[in-house]
Amino acid sequence: MSNRSWTTSGVCREGRREAKRQAVLQAGARLFNDHGYEQTSLEDIAAALKITKRTIYYYVQSKEDILFGCHQQGLGVLGETMAQSQNPDLPVLERIALLIRGYCAWVSSDLGATIAMVREHSLSPERRQALRASKAEVDFQLRSLIKQGVAEGRLRPCDPKLVAAAVFGALNWIPHWNRVADPVPQEQIAEQYLHLVMQGMVPARD
Repeated sequence: MSNRSWTTSGVCREGRREAKRQAVLQAGARLFNDHGYEQTSLEDIAAALKITKRTIYYYVQSKEDILFGCHQQGLGVLGETMAQSQNPDLPVLERIALLIRGYCAWVSSDLGATIAMVREHSLSPERRQALRASKAEVDFQLRSLIKQGVAEGRLRPCDPKLVAAAVFGALNWIPHWNRVADPVPQEQIAEQYLHLVMQGMVPARD
């Protein structure tokens, strides 16, 4: 893994520090997902970045700090997708598609995949609760859109809770099978999943 972030130039001191912290999070996320959280040490992350373990402590306090930072960064990116899917000027089916595509792209990234690949018990109770609250917001968003789609007659009558659980179950499984040498492009996965979801939920038109 390149340690190019450690030679970042042309930015202010705070900018360099943040770039290096991001490099630590990215390296940690990749190793957690590929080898397991318990099996990855700070020494492994330092070695991947070609730095010392002592250097890492300038940017994070612990391995758990790296994991929680990955979750925060990933959920921040996902938040942008959620904001777009809340646009009331867009048709509800388009908003659902935006959310599913965005979630697929997010969970296919190293940062996003940690949500699916690393078990919650690796975090402290306080951080676990914060993570669950953030995940619940995404779940509630999709449920609300499905409920709206049903009310507008754009979707078949269904239980939004069960449908959302099925959708996120499928999406969260992507990093478990697609972290391979020749992965399926996440855009292709998203379109296939969207087709299946919409085919099952959109009423047939005469």
